[in-house]
Amino acid sequence: KEFLVREILRSTSIMCDTAALPSGIMLTMLLAGGAGALRVGTGATALKPRASFITAVVAEAPVQSAPKGASQAITANEPLHVLIAGGGVGGLVLANCLQLSKAPVTYTVLERTKEFKKFGGPIQLASNAMQALRSIDEELYAEIEEQATWTGNRTNGIKDGIRNEWYAKFDLKSPAEVRSMPFTCVVERPELQEILMRRTSHNLRLGAGVESYTQDESGRVTARLANGEEVRGDVLIGADGIWSDVRATMTNTPTRGDESGVTYSGYTVFAGELNYDGGDPECGYKVYIGPQQYFVITDIGRGRYQWYAFLARPMDSESSEEKPEGSSLYLQGLFEGWSHEIHDILKVTQEHEIEQRDLYDRPPSVLKPWTK
Repeated sequence: KEFLVREILRSTSIMCDTAALPSGIMLTMLLAGGAGALRVGTGATALKPRASFITAVVAEAPVQSAPKGASQAITANEPLHVLIAGGGVGGLVLANCLQLSKAPVTYTVLERTKEFKKFGGPIQLASNAMQALRSIDEELYAEIEEQATWTGNRTNGIKDGIRNEWYAKFDLKSPAEVRSMPFTCVVERPELQEILMRRTSHNLRLGAGVESYTQDESGRVTARLANGEEVRGDVLIGADGIWSDVRATMTNTPTRGDESGVTYSGYTVFAGELNYDGGDPECGYKVYIGPQQYFVITDIGRGRYQWYAFLARPMDSESSEEKPEGSSLYLQGLFEGWSHEIHDILKVTQEHEIEQRDLYDRPPSVLKPWTK
Protein backbone atom coordinates (compact mmCIF):
# COMPACT_ATOMS: atom_id res chain seq x y z
CA LYS A 1 0.00 0.00 0.00
CA GLU A 2 2.88 2.35 0.77
CA PHE A 3 4.29 1.72 -2.70
CA LEU A 4 0.91 2.39 -4.34
CA VAL A 5 0.48 5.62 -2.40
CA ARG A 6 3.96 6.80 -3.36
CA GLU A 7 3.29 6.06 -7.03
CA ILE A 8 -0.04 7.91 -6.97
CA LEU A 9 1.55 10.85 -5.22
CA ARG A 10 4.43 10.93 -7.70
CA SER A 11 2.06 10.88 -10.68
CA THR A 12 0.15 13.88 -9.36
CA SER A 13 3.24 15.97 -8.57
CA ILE A 14 2.83 15.61 -4.81
CA MET A 15 5.91 14.98 -2.69
CA CYS A 16 5.26 13.48 0.69
CA ASP A 17 7.26 12.27 3.67
CA THR A 18 5.59 8.86 3.98
CA ALA A 19 7.38 8.16 7.22
CA ALA A 20 5.66 11.13 8.81
CA LEU A 21 2.10 10.51 7.63
CA PRO A 22 0.15 7.23 7.70
CA SER A 23 -0.61 5.99 4.20
CA GLY A 24 -4.34 5.97 4.89
CA ILE A 25 -4.25 9.70 5.57
CA MET A 26 -2.10 10.38 2.53
CA LEU A 27 -4.42 8.49 0.21
CA THR A 28 -7.54 10.11 1.62
CA MET A 29 -6.01 13.59 1.39
CA LEU A 30 -5.09 12.85 -2.21
CA LEU A 31 -8.60 11.67 -3.09
CA ALA A 32 -10.27 14.63 -1.40
CA GLY A 33 -7.76 17.06 -2.83
CA GLY A 34 -8.41 15.81 -6.32
CA ALA A 35 -11.53 17.98 -6.43
CA GLY A 36 -9.48 21.11 -6.06
CA ALA A 37 -6.09 22.03 -4.72
CA LEU A 38 -3.68 21.29 -1.95
CA ARG A 39 -1.79 24.22 -0.48
CA VAL A 40 1.07 23.71 1.87
CA GLY A 41 4.04 25.60 3.18
CA THR A 42 7.67 25.42 2.25
CA GLY A 43 9.96 22.65 1.17
CA ALA A 44 12.08 21.06 3.87
CA THR A 45 14.72 18.43 4.46
CA ALA A 46 14.56 17.08 8.01
CA LEU A 47 12.26 14.27 9.07
CA LYS A 48 8.80 15.46 10.10
CA PRO A 49 9.26 19.19 9.58
CA ARG A 50 6.03 21.21 9.33
CA ALA A 51 6.41 21.87 5.62
CA SER A 52 7.53 18.43 4.46
CA PHE A 53 4.93 16.61 6.56
CA ILE A 54 3.07 16.85 3.32
CA THR A 55 4.42 19.18 0.66
CA ALA A 56 2.51 19.85 -2.52
CA VAL A 57 4.08 21.65 -5.43
CA VAL A 58 3.40 22.32 -9.08
CA ALA A 59 5.89 20.44 -11.21
CA GLU A 60 8.95 22.57 -11.94
CA ALA A 61 7.67 25.38 -9.72
CA PRO A 62 10.20 26.95 -7.32
CA VAL A 63 9.77 26.11 -3.66
CA GLN A 64 9.60 29.04 -1.27
CA SER A 65 11.68 29.16 1.89
CA ALA A 66 10.34 29.84 5.33
CA PRO A 67 11.60 32.90 7.22
CA LYS A 68 14.60 32.21 9.39
CA GLY A 69 13.64 31.38 12.93
CA ALA A 70 10.16 30.20 12.05
CA SER A 71 9.19 26.93 13.75
CA GLN A 72 8.79 24.10 11.24
CA ALA A 73 8.36 21.19 13.65
CA ILE A 74 4.99 19.45 13.80
CA THR A 75 4.26 18.48 17.36
CA ALA A 76 1.29 17.91 19.64
CA ASN A 77 1.70 21.50 20.83
CA GLU A 78 2.08 22.85 17.28
CA PRO A 79 0.05 20.50 15.06
CA LEU A 80 -0.40 20.84 11.32
CA HIS A 81 -3.75 22.55 10.72
CA VAL A 82 -5.70 21.41 7.65
CA LEU A 83 -8.50 23.46 6.12
CA ILE A 84 -10.99 21.38 4.13
CA ALA A 85 -13.15 23.34 1.70
CA GLY A 86 -16.36 21.35 1.28
CA GLY A 87 -18.38 19.15 3.62
CA GLY A 88 -19.49 16.61 1.04
CA VAL A 89 -18.53 12.94 1.10
CA GLY A 90 -14.91 13.57 0.08
CA GLY A 91 -14.33 16.33 2.60
CA LEU A 92 -16.00 14.44 5.45
CA VAL A 93 -14.11 11.22 4.75
CA LEU A 94 -10.86 13.16 4.94
CA ALA A 95 -12.02 14.77 8.19
CA ASN A 96 -12.69 11.33 9.67
CA CYS A 97 -9.29 10.11 8.57
CA LEU A 98 -7.61 13.01 10.34
CA GLN A 99 -9.86 12.75 13.38
CA LEU A 100 -9.12 9.07 13.86
CA SER A 101 -5.39 9.29 13.23
CA LYS A 102 -2.83 9.65 15.97
CA ALA A 103 -0.88 12.19 13.94
CA PRO A 104 -0.37 15.74 15.27
CA VAL A 105 -2.96 17.21 12.89
CA THR A 106 -6.00 19.41 13.47
CA TYR A 107 -8.61 20.34 10.89
CA THR A 108 -11.58 22.57 10.09
CA VAL A 109 -14.24 21.69 7.50
CA LEU A 110 -15.60 24.81 5.79
CA GLU A 111 -18.97 24.06 4.17
CA ARG A 112 -20.87 26.57 2.04
CA THR A 113 -24.43 25.47 2.81
CA LYS A 114 -26.07 26.74 5.99
CA GLU A 115 -28.04 23.55 6.54
CA PHE A 116 -27.59 19.98 5.33
CA LYS A 117 -30.64 18.82 3.41
CA LYS A 118 -31.43 15.73 1.37
CA PHE A 119 -29.60 16.11 -1.93
CA GLY A 120 -29.50 13.56 -4.70
CA GLY A 121 -30.19 9.89 -4.34
CA PRO A 122 -28.28 7.02 -2.78
CA ILE A 123 -24.59 6.87 -3.50
CA GLN A 124 -22.84 3.77 -4.81
CA LEU A 125 -19.72 2.76 -2.89
CA ALA A 126 -17.54 0.40 -4.91
CA SER A 127 -15.50 -2.34 -3.29
CA ASN A 128 -12.32 -0.27 -3.24
CA ALA A 129 -14.17 2.64 -1.63
CA MET A 130 -15.52 0.39 1.10
CA GLN A 131 -12.06 -1.06 1.61
CA ALA A 132 -10.65 2.46 1.96
CA LEU A 133 -13.26 3.27 4.61
CA ARG A 134 -12.41 0.06 6.45
CA SER A 135 -8.71 1.01 6.41
CA ILE A 136 -9.53 4.31 8.12
CA ASP A 137 -11.42 2.74 11.02
CA GLU A 138 -13.22 -0.56 11.54
CA GLU A 139 -15.94 1.01 13.69
CA LEU A 140 -16.64 3.70 11.11
CA TYR A 141 -16.80 1.04 8.42
CA ALA A 142 -19.21 -1.07 10.49
CA GLU A 143 -21.58 1.88 10.89
CA ILE A 144 -21.63 2.44 7.13
CA GLU A 145 -21.94 -1.27 6.40
CA GLU A 146 -25.02 -1.41 8.63
CA GLN A 147 -26.80 0.98 6.25
CA ALA A 148 -25.55 -0.69 3.06
CA THR A 149 -27.58 -2.51 0.44
CA TRP A 150 -25.23 -4.94 -1.30
CA THR A 151 -25.36 -4.95 -5.08
CA GLY A 152 -21.91 -6.23 -6.01
CA ASN A 153 -22.80 -9.83 -5.15
CA ARG A 154 -25.74 -9.85 -7.58
CA THR A 155 -26.20 -9.64 -11.34
CA ASN A 156 -25.31 -6.24 -12.81
CA GLY A 157 -24.84 -5.22 -16.41
CA ILE A 158 -26.03 -3.77 -19.71
CA LYS A 159 -29.11 -4.82 -21.67
CA ASP A 160 -30.41 -3.96 -25.12
CA GLY A 161 -33.17 -1.52 -24.25
CA ILE A 162 -35.47 -2.64 -27.05
CA ARG A 163 -34.82 -6.40 -27.27
CA ASN A 164 -34.42 -6.64 -23.48
CA GLU A 165 -31.45 -8.98 -23.93
CA TRP A 166 -28.20 -8.87 -21.96
CA TYR A 167 -25.25 -7.32 -23.77
CA ALA A 168 -22.87 -7.89 -20.89
CA LYS A 169 -22.95 -8.86 -17.23
CA PHE A 170 -20.37 -7.38 -14.87
CA ASP A 171 -18.73 -9.71 -12.40
CA LEU A 172 -18.27 -7.44 -9.39
CA LYS A 173 -18.32 -10.32 -6.92
CA SER A 174 -15.24 -12.37 -7.84
CA PRO A 175 -12.71 -9.50 -7.86
CA ALA A 176 -13.91 -8.44 -4.40
CA GLU A 177 -13.77 -11.98 -3.03
CA VAL A 178 -10.28 -12.65 -4.42
CA ARG A 179 -8.99 -9.50 -2.72
CA SER A 180 -10.99 -10.02 0.50
CA MET A 181 -12.75 -6.73 -0.10
CA PRO A 182 -16.37 -5.80 0.68
CA PHE A 183 -18.90 -6.00 -2.11
CA THR A 184 -20.07 -2.89 -3.95
CA CYS A 185 -23.10 -1.39 -2.23
CA VAL A 186 -25.41 1.62 -2.16
CA VAL A 187 -26.03 3.83 0.87
CA GLU A 188 -28.50 6.67 1.29
CA ARG A 189 -26.50 9.87 1.02
CA PRO A 190 -28.06 11.57 4.10
CA GLU A 191 -27.34 8.48 6.21
CA LEU A 192 -23.74 8.33 4.99
CA GLN A 193 -23.34 12.03 5.70
CA GLU A 194 -24.77 11.67 9.20
CA ILE A 195 -22.34 8.83 9.99
CA LEU A 196 -19.39 10.83 8.68
CA MET A 197 -20.38 13.81 10.86
CA ARG A 198 -20.67 11.83 14.11
CA ARG A 199 -16.96 12.20 14.85
CA THR A 200 -16.28 15.45 13.02
CA SER A 201 -19.21 17.83 13.60
CA HIS A 202 -17.30 19.75 16.28
CA ASN A 203 -14.87 20.86 13.58
CA LEU A 204 -17.50 21.53 10.90
CA ARG A 205 -18.55 25.09 10.08
CA LEU A 206 -21.71 25.66 8.04
CA GLY A 207 -22.31 28.80 6.01
CA ALA A 208 -18.55 29.11 5.55
CA GLY A 209 -17.90 28.60 1.85
CA VAL A 210 -14.35 29.25 0.65
CA GLU A 211 -14.27 31.73 -2.23
CA SER A 212 -10.51 32.17 -2.63
CA TYR A 213 -7.23 31.89 -0.78
CA THR A 214 -3.80 33.44 -0.50
CA GLN A 215 -0.46 32.16 0.70
CA ASP A 216 2.00 34.23 2.73
CA GLU A 217 5.78 34.11 2.54
CA SER A 218 5.97 31.58 5.36
CA GLY A 219 3.87 29.17 3.30
CA ARG A 220 0.72 29.35 5.42
CA VAL A 221 -2.65 29.62 3.71
CA THR A 222 -5.45 32.09 4.36
CA ALA A 223 -8.87 30.99 3.12
CA ARG A 224 -11.27 33.83 2.35
CA LEU A 225 -14.90 32.99 3.00
CA ALA A 226 -18.00 34.25 1.22
CA ASN A 227 -18.89 36.40 4.25
CA GLY A 228 -15.51 38.15 4.15
CA GLU A 229 -14.00 36.24 7.07
CA GLU A 230 -10.46 34.89 6.80
CA VAL A 231 -9.36 31.51 8.19
CA ARG A 232 -5.70 30.51 8.41
CA GLY A 233 -4.13 27.07 8.15
CA ASP A 234 -1.08 25.15 6.94
CA VAL A 235 -2.91 23.15 4.27
CA LEU A 236 -5.99 23.89 2.18
CA ILE A 237 -7.69 21.02 0.38
CA GLY A 238 -10.41 21.77 -2.14
CA ALA A 239 -13.18 19.18 -1.84
CA ASP A 240 -15.75 21.72 -3.00
CA GLY A 241 -17.11 20.00 -6.06
CA ILE A 242 -16.99 20.34 -9.81
CA TRP A 243 -17.28 24.14 -9.63
CA SER A 244 -14.50 24.43 -7.08
CA ASP A 245 -13.52 27.94 -6.00
CA VAL A 246 -10.29 26.53 -4.61
CA ARG A 247 -9.38 25.04 -7.97
CA ALA A 248 -10.34 28.25 -9.76
CA THR A 249 -8.07 30.29 -7.48
CA MET A 250 -5.19 27.84 -7.87
CA THR A 251 -5.41 27.79 -11.67
CA ASN A 252 -6.39 31.46 -12.03
CA THR A 253 -9.48 30.53 -14.03
CA PRO A 254 -13.17 31.36 -13.54
CA THR A 255 -15.28 29.04 -11.41
CA ARG A 256 -17.95 28.85 -14.11
CA GLY A 257 -18.09 29.56 -17.82
CA ASP A 258 -16.18 28.51 -20.91
CA GLU A 259 -12.74 28.87 -19.33
CA SER A 260 -13.60 27.02 -16.12
CA GLY A 261 -12.96 23.57 -17.60
CA VAL A 262 -16.53 22.46 -16.84
CA THR A 263 -18.60 21.58 -19.87
CA TYR A 264 -22.14 20.40 -20.46
CA SER A 265 -22.12 16.62 -21.04
CA GLY A 266 -24.81 16.73 -23.71
CA TYR A 267 -27.20 14.81 -21.47
CA THR A 268 -30.04 15.71 -19.17
CA VAL A 269 -31.19 13.15 -16.61
CA PHE A 270 -34.55 12.37 -15.04
CA ALA A 271 -34.25 10.56 -11.70
CA GLY A 272 -36.98 8.76 -9.78
CA GLU A 273 -36.90 7.16 -6.33
CA LEU A 274 -39.83 5.15 -4.98
CA ASN A 275 -41.13 2.15 -3.06
CA TYR A 276 -41.36 -0.61 -5.66
CA ASP A 277 -42.16 -4.32 -5.41
CA GLY A 278 -41.68 -5.13 -9.08
CA GLY A 279 -37.89 -5.18 -9.11
CA ASP A 280 -35.64 -8.13 -9.91
CA PRO A 281 -34.20 -9.36 -6.58
CA GLU A 282 -31.39 -11.15 -8.42
CA CYS A 283 -30.08 -7.89 -9.89
CA GLY A 284 -28.25 -4.97 -8.36
CA TYR A 285 -28.62 -2.68 -11.37
CA LYS A 286 -29.50 -2.86 -15.05
CA VAL A 287 -28.52 -0.37 -17.74
CA TYR A 288 -30.79 -0.38 -20.82
CA ILE A 289 -29.06 1.26 -23.77
CA GLY A 290 -30.28 2.59 -27.10
CA PRO A 291 -29.70 5.45 -29.53
CA GLN A 292 -29.41 8.89 -27.89
CA GLN A 293 -30.82 7.69 -24.58
CA TYR A 294 -30.47 5.04 -21.90
CA PHE A 295 -32.23 3.96 -18.73
CA VAL A 296 -30.94 2.59 -15.40
CA ILE A 297 -32.83 0.70 -12.68
CA THR A 298 -31.09 -0.05 -9.38
CA ASP A 299 -32.11 -1.57 -6.07
CA ILE A 300 -31.37 0.87 -3.23
CA GLY A 301 -32.66 -1.32 -0.39
CA ARG A 302 -35.58 -1.49 2.03
CA GLY A 303 -38.04 -2.08 -0.78
CA ARG A 304 -36.98 1.06 -2.63
CA TYR A 305 -35.69 1.44 -6.18
CA GLN A 306 -34.15 4.26 -8.13
CA TRP A 307 -34.19 4.82 -11.86
CA TYR A 308 -32.46 7.24 -14.21
CA ALA A 309 -33.41 8.24 -17.74
CA PHE A 310 -30.50 9.84 -19.63
CA LEU A 311 -31.47 11.80 -22.72
CA ALA A 312 -29.21 13.49 -25.28
CA ARG A 313 -30.57 17.03 -25.23
CA PRO A 314 -29.37 20.63 -25.54
CA MET A 315 -28.49 22.42 -22.33
CA ASP A 316 -31.45 23.72 -20.28
CA SER A 317 -33.93 21.47 -22.07
CA GLU A 318 -35.96 21.29 -18.84
CA SER A 319 -37.29 24.80 -19.49
CA SER A 320 -37.47 24.56 -23.28
CA GLU A 321 -39.11 21.13 -23.72
CA GLU A 322 -42.74 21.04 -22.63
CA LYS A 323 -44.21 18.13 -20.69
CA PRO A 324 -47.93 19.00 -20.38
CA GLU A 325 -48.87 15.55 -19.06
CA GLY A 326 -45.96 15.29 -16.63
CA SER A 327 -42.52 13.70 -16.69
CA SER A 328 -43.66 10.08 -16.33
CA LEU A 329 -45.90 10.09 -19.40
CA TYR A 330 -43.31 12.15 -21.28
CA LEU A 331 -40.68 9.45 -20.63
CA GLN A 332 -43.07 6.61 -21.38
CA GLY A 333 -43.53 8.14 -24.82
CA LEU A 334 -39.80 8.53 -25.41
CA PHE A 335 -39.13 4.92 -24.39
CA GLU A 336 -42.04 3.46 -26.35
CA GLY A 337 -41.08 0.02 -27.66
CA TRP A 338 -38.38 -0.44 -25.05
CA SER A 339 -38.28 -3.10 -22.31
CA HIS A 340 -41.49 -3.57 -20.33
CA GLU A 341 -39.35 -3.31 -17.17
CA ILE A 342 -38.79 0.38 -17.92
CA HIS A 343 -42.50 1.02 -18.39
CA ASP A 344 -43.48 -0.99 -15.32
CA ILE A 345 -41.49 1.27 -13.03
CA LEU A 346 -42.34 4.51 -14.87
CA LYS A 347 -46.07 3.84 -14.61
CA VAL A 348 -46.01 3.62 -10.81
CA THR A 349 -43.71 6.59 -10.26
CA GLN A 350 -45.52 9.70 -9.07
CA GLU A 351 -44.62 13.15 -10.34
CA HIS A 352 -43.26 14.38 -7.00
CA GLU A 353 -40.83 11.44 -7.05
CA ILE A 354 -39.16 12.64 -10.28
CA GLU A 355 -36.45 15.27 -10.66
CA GLN A 356 -34.59 16.51 -13.72
CA ARG A 357 -31.15 18.09 -13.99
CA ASP A 358 -28.53 18.70 -16.65
CA LEU A 359 -25.24 16.83 -16.32
CA TYR A 360 -21.90 18.61 -16.43
CA ASP A 361 -18.46 17.12 -16.71
CA ARG A 362 -14.81 18.00 -16.25
CA PRO A 363 -12.22 16.18 -18.40
CA PRO A 364 -9.44 14.44 -16.48
CA SER A 365 -6.58 16.83 -15.85
CA VAL A 366 -3.77 14.30 -16.22
CA LEU A 367 -1.40 16.84 -17.74
CA LYS A 368 -2.35 19.64 -15.35
CA PRO A 369 -1.24 19.72 -11.72
CA TRP A 370 -3.87 19.23 -9.05
CA THR A 371 -1.61 20.82 -6.49
CA LYS A 372 0.40 23.96 -5.87
